[in-house]
Amino acid sequence: MNARLGIIGGGQLGLYLCEAAQSLGFEVSVISETEDAPALQRADKSFLGEIDSIETLDQFLESSDVIIFDKEAIPDHALTYLIEAEKQKRIAVRPHASIISMLKDKAQQKTWLCQQDLPTLPFHIVSGNTISLSTLKEALGQSLVQKVRCGGYDGRGVQILKDVQSAHQLWDVPSIVEPYLPNCSEISIITARAESGEIQTYPPVSMEFDPQLNAVSVVSMPAAISRHLGQEAIELAERAVTQMDGIGIFAIEMFITPGGKLLINEISPRVHNSGHLTQDACNVSQFEQHVRAAMGLPLVTVRYKTPAAMLNILYTDAIRDSCPDKPGTEKLPGLDATVYWYGKLTGNIGRKMGHINAVAPTVEEAVGLADRALVKLARQVQEKVI
Repeated sequence: MNARLGIIGGGQLGLYLCEAAQSLGFEVSVISETEDAPALQRADKSFLGEIDSIETLDQFLESSDVIIFDKEAIPDHALTYLIEAEKQKRIAVRPHASIISMLKDKAQQKTWLCQQDLPTLPFHIVSGNTISLSTLKEALGQSLVQKVRCGGYDGRGVQILKDVQSAHQLWDVPSIVEPYLPNCSEISIITARAESGEIQTYPPVSMEFDPQLNAVSVVSMPAAISRHLGQEAIELAERAVTQMDGIGIFAIEMFITPGGKLLINEISPRVHNSGHLTQDACNVSQFEQHVRAAMGLPLVTVRYKTPAAMLNILYTDAIRDSCPDKPGTEKLPGLDATVYWYGKLTGNIGRKMGHINAVAPTVEEAVGLADRALVKLARQVQEKVI
């Protein structure tokens, strides 16, 4: 029986995967490129170094039976090495490294979606600002969205161009360009699939975005959509994960057009920020479910317990001294809200330092609770400064 889990990436997702795996009795190794990575504080074995360093990667693989990821931005050289290691039956990789390789590149991912006849926005692959702007406008419209092919996250690597006048407004980097879709809403579906093909899917969540950062600001469960559309979204997500033969948790982000049509925006082959609500709103978290799928344990039948809302705690200089240097949770007095601190030692503007989960009888009340919890944290910061 597989007993040793290796996690590539030591961020907050890796932190909660580590805790979930240990609670199930598994030994956990974590490889990280930065020494202040949260998951290193929980790992049974830690490996610090470049992920594509074969020497470091070899040592890490020797300590693991199964490999999972807390991010998809893995160097090609490392993914190729993992593919060969799996072929040699040295380790199992969940999901397969070839899936990570395909999904981490937005151009490859979009091409795959089209090949699988899965609904998504039309797109053009560009290598810079040398493409004919008239060609883009004719195919995609006057307002465009540009996304770098690899490495973008939390709004980075995405720009919205609502009125494109010159090709020089496009970044000179390998990217894809899609039409800008106004007045749409966005949801995320967290789906777990076992090697046997068994699937468990969480209720859809609504996502609201900060217009300046292009990053998620509020996540709420259940999503503000009809039951029929929710079921359609779940079936679409499960079809996508099944068609790629995925194992583990996948986050499938979707647009809902003003006419009610579902379009897959992007797929993440890992646990996801939009799935944090599962820690409090459901009977099993996305982190435990991911470990179960990867390690060959039965999936837990998902049971939705209560409406909930999640807010990210983003770094500012004002909260520098209030961010704990070790991971932990904090219950706020008088509020049905929990603060999850990641224990990051350093921060830059906009970096995720933690998140708040709030539960209530309705989504609206949960959002209000989460907002009040964030205000309360800010007040605590001010009191410490005074």
